[in-house]
Amino acid sequence: MWDILFFFFIVVPLVHLIHESGHVLVAKLFRVSGTQIVIGVGRSIGNITISDTIIKCNLIPFLGGYSTNDKEGHLTYGQQACISIGGPMLNFLSIIVVLPFLNVFTHFLIDFFIYFSLWIGIVNLIPFKVGDKKSDGWQIAASVIKLVRRN
Repeated sequence: MWDILFFFFIVVPLVHLIHESGHVLVAKLFRVSGTQIVIGVGRSIGNITISDTIIKCNLIPFLGGYSTNDKEGHLTYGQQACISIGGPMLNFLSIIVVLPFLNVFTHFLIDFFIYFSLWIGIVNLIPFKVGDKKSDGWQIAASVIKLVRRN
């Protein structure tokens, strides 16, 4: 029972925060301001600001997340693709950072973290669209196609 609660209320929001932070970190490399990370859905239960980025946590933190910035419509296609790939890449990097601790601390949360980070990283690289929501893979593919057609 506790492992399920820890997974949904600690591991899942942490993995989503890492993923969205990847997008924001790459956006910051392009000097994008007004970045915001939202974790979960529902009513806001609090937020903090770190280095011009607002991180907002909602009531149900395990149901996804997203990040936004002020320049979304004014970025080049290459910048959009790089920002979109930043999330999955930070998920993969976080797995590499955690792997050495796998043998030291044999704890189910580390296993959950690795598997869920891998899942989020891979699934977000697959191009798909559900309603108005587009995966990172969709954004990357669309940006690359527009770049190729333009040149």
